[in-house]
Amino acid sequence: MFGIDAGGSKTLLWGERIGGPGRVERQGPGANPNRCGLEEASGVLVDLVGEGLPDDAPAERISVCAGVSGAGRAEEQEALSGAIRDALVAPGRTVHVEVVHDALIALDAAYDAGSGIVVIAGTGSVALARTADGTLLRVGGWGHLLGDPGSGYAVGQRGLRATAAALDGGDDTSIRGRLRDQLGIDTREQLIHAVYQDGLSMQDVAPLVVDAAAAGDAVAARILHTAGEGLTEQVSWLVHHAQTIAPRITLLGGMVQNEHYDTVLRQHLRDHFPDWSVQQLQAEPVTGALRRARRRLQEDVECSP
Repeated sequence: MFGIDAGGSKTLLWGERIGGPGRVERQGPGANPNRCGLEEASGVLVDLVGEGLPDDAPAERISVCAGVSGAGRAEEQEALSGAIRDALVAPGRTVHVEVVHDALIALDAAYDAGSGIVVIAGTGSVALARTADGTLLRVGGWGHLLGDPGSGYAVGQRGLRATAAALDGGDDTSIRGRLRDQLGIDTREQLIHAVYQDGLSMQDVAPLVVDAAAAGDAVAARILHTAGEGLTEQVSWLVHHAQTIAPRITLLGGMVQNEHYDTVLRQHLRDHFPDWSVQQLQAEPVTGALRRARRRLQEDVECSP
């Protein structure tokens, strides 16, 4: 069985054999189809699974679950799962392949098949819940043009907008000085050139905003307040939509790795949900993918004559 966590910059595979020794671990390049295309993403996944197959004995049953960033649509998931399946099919072999949104494997990593909510704040953002009866609910994940509150993109963009406002005579902010010291951006012309010609990544600016807020900058603090409010509002939509979600929230993603950002977000969540537990994900997300693959393989074995 194989579990895969495929992001934009790297892809991690964990493999196990029922009753077999140890765990196989492989790492490859990113496989987000929105960044590298479906063909290249498929190639990365197929190559990693091929590397993980045992040399000493043919596998009669193979179960694969891949949580793939950027593969939220059914047609993308089927294209990726089909490529993996085609590469594994062999006479006498049973193959099951599942490609899901990467938020789903995070949910399984946090709670196995149990109920709860995960909030992912990385370059983008999304919140996913599983109710007590197993129903999945999702909010966010619309991308930077339609949403993604509290994401690295949103925080960085607001930081640059605050800098532009300061250059125009608005509230001063230390974000401006941090842009100058760390990215060499100090004037109107340099800011415009960096954003519109050099393609400055909004998410690369987000750490500067968080650091400014941690140092007491009022403008940056308001940006993080907005980020926390946005994600908390999305969680409230999930909670109000279904009353049977276990009262626990797990956080993950690049933004919550920053201690100050994590503190701000936790405070917003605890203010709104005082009786809920809020913690960071303690397991690798790929754990959830491997758990899903294991459950499917065990179901197959149990149903076999």
